[in-house]
Amino acid sequence: MDAIDHLPVTKPFALLGTFAVLSALYFIGKIVHTLYFDPLSKIPGPAINSLSRIPYVKHLLAGTTAENVTALHKEYGEVVRVSPNEISFTSAETAYPDIYGFRTGKLKGHPTMQKDPAWYAPPTNGAPSILLANDEDHTRGRRTLSHAFSEKALAEQEVLLQGYVDQLVDRLKEVTSTSKEPVDMVKWYNWTTFDVIADLLFGEPFGCLQDLRTHKYIELLFRGLQGFRMFYIMRYFPWVKHLGSLIIDKSMIAGRLEYNEWCAKQAHMRMERETQRPDFMTHILKHNGVKPEATITEKEIESNSMLILTAGSETTATLLSGATYLMLKNPRVYQQLKDEVRGRFKSYDEINLEAVNNLPYLIAMLQESLRYFPPVPTGFERKVGKGGEVVSGYYIPENTSVCVSQWPAFHSEVNFKDPDVFVPERWMGDPKYANDKRSACQPFSFGPRNCLGKNLAYAEMRLIMAKIVWQFDFELDAKSANWMAECKVMTLWVKPELSVHVKEVVRD
Repeated sequence: MDAIDHLPVTKPFALLGTFAVLSALYFIGKIVHTLYFDPLSKIPGPAINSLSRIPYVKHLLAGTTAENVTALHKEYGEVVRVSPNEISFTSAETAYPDIYGFRTGKLKGHPTMQKDPAWYAPPTNGAPSILLANDEDHTRGRRTLSHAFSEKALAEQEVLLQGYVDQLVDRLKEVTSTSKEPVDMVKWYNWTTFDVIADLLFGEPFGCLQDLRTHKYIELLFRGLQGFRMFYIMRYFPWVKHLGSLIIDKSMIAGRLEYNEWCAKQAHMRMERETQRPDFMTHILKHNGVKPEATITEKEIESNSMLILTAGSETTATLLSGATYLMLKNPRVYQQLKDEVRGRFKSYDEINLEAVNNLPYLIAMLQESLRYFPPVPTGFERKVGKGGEVVSGYYIPENTSVCVSQWPAFHSEVNFKDPDVFVPERWMGDPKYANDKRSACQPFSFGPRNCLGKNLAYAEMRLIMAKIVWQFDFELDAKSANWMAECKVMTLWVKPELSVHVKEVVRD
């Protein structure tokens, strides 16, 4: 009887034991396959990165992605596995064309690598901007939008641009003439670039420079950008969304929706306004629908307005902040820049777009700032298409995410001599830097999806920097001595206050 009584108990325990053994064998087999037989097993990197996404997510949440990936590249070389399905390259001269380039020559017939959807929130109105659109829709949208960013359009827009740069200078004069306290140049640059883009896009500014405060919807935008990390995390860890406020700041998501609705409303108000002022919307509406292959819907105009407002303002302000910090940390560079700008112009009114394009040291200083402190520090993730692809000599299977990580690539000793030294002369033919791989520096991305507004960005940063250097003397406040080290990567840079003492130049 005792033996019979024990049978029902022993059998379940035996089954559980068998299941545990089989599960252990399965996971051991999976680990062995991942480490030694997976198509990505030949890509260098820590074993844990092949097995788990958690180390990468930890840095994503801490804002230390750039430091983490840079350290991995220093240890493992020009290609490294940063997570189970994500590969980072710093071999930029070959990786840029392989990942982002036109499908011509040796790549003819190869599928274009599409954006990795894990890094982007879906459009709230259902119509993707050209950032997320497929190849056909991207080409159609870009043909329409490109008229707003042409050289002709930029020349027409100079009066508006000059007006806001002059307002920046005038308001700085007012504030610094009555106070010896340092000013936060991050805020001032944000106020200027957002006012410029809002006026070019919607026909009216945010009023930041007028009111000397950050507009509500700019604050919502910044909060939303920081929250984009959560879309990535929820894609790979869906259970996170069920933890609610323990993990996700619901107000951040609500704020993004409010910001997008506001942008759509502003876009429609501008579209309904009959005016021929030379702004973005005039050019977009004028050329939209002229040809079937250059036609976009109203919802696509809404989505692209959100894209332009962000990409055309925050990144330029970031570059200007970084350039200001770097020149003030390098007195030799700052002095040489002052000598060029103040020696070239006899009066403030002489400074215009044509003139600033003929200031070689200013141009080199800003180019070096783009290398040293790229506004997009990580990279533009792409998904490898069907059949896989060879990137920088490595076979990468389909559905793998790949990118050129910009901060690590731009600070790589393989690409640049003295990569952690701020040297504008490397862009001016200095023989010491003759072997720099200058084509490895592509801060506006590369290929058919490179930044549509880069000419405007160059014009804006050159004009702003020339005018403020001509008008003011700057000195970095002690509390911002380590400003760049305190910046964090939350999709884009999250920047602390950049405290600078500003004093108007006294001329005879």
